[in-house]
Amino acid sequence: MSKIKTGVALSLMLSFSALSANSEDLATSLMKLRADVEKLDSAVVEEKENYRASIKSLLRQKDDLKSVLSREDLKIKQLEQDLQKVQKDIKDASKNSQGLKPVIIEALDSLMITINASLPFKTRERIQDVLKIKEQVESDLITPQKGLTLAWNSIMDALRMTKENGIFKQTIVVDNEERLAEVARIGTVMMFFKTPDDSVGYVVKETSGYSYKKVTQKEEQEQILALFDAFKKQIRSGFFKLPNAIVSAEVK
Repeated sequence: MSKIKTGVALSLMLSFSALSANSEDLATSLMKLRADVEKLDSAVVEEKENYRASIKSLLRQKDDLKSVLSREDLKIKQLEQDLQKVQKDIKDASKNSQGLKPVIIEALDSLMITINASLPFKTRERIQDVLKIKEQVESDLITPQKGLTLAWNSIMDALRMTKENGIFKQTIVVDNEERLAEVARIGTVMMFFKTPDDSVGYVVKETSGYSYKKVTQKEEQEQILALFDAFKKQIRSGFFKLPNAIVSAEVK
């Protein structure tokens, strides 16, 4: 009997010990969960504050952008008013010289014909410059007197080219391929080219316009390379033996 009581007592003690251990584990788990909940709650509160701050920042940016747009609209309106005033001033200043406009436009048209018919030296850029002057004169953006001065300068530039020798860079078409090349221009009579891979040649006049002819004979290649070398050494005059690359332009 004593042994049975002792066994029961031992069993109760073990059960109580296990229950106590479980209670401690449960309490620890509850504490951990409570800490996690508080942490998550703090994170939610912080996220809400960040969201509110972000919204406020976006609203401020929106207001700033509205202010910028308003200022830009005012600038555009002011510029438009200034442009209208300039056009009016130009028109008023041109009242006594409108007869110059047809003369200037005719001169510019003739100059463009000459440029298109001459050596293909920066043709696109030169034509664009003349067209810009013509458009400004036609639209009364400049006075006829100013247009006359600009037209005269363009004509003088074209005349100066006839006496100018030198090396320049421009895009050319060789073997149906656009390439940036050096060109050696001798007035408006001859123009030679050299590509980065030392292919050389010259401009030839054809029925449909101008083209770039590559030179394959060694002697002619050396002659053209010698010309480029001399020009780079600032030798602009003297005796040069060159391939026959003379071109002529007929302007009708």
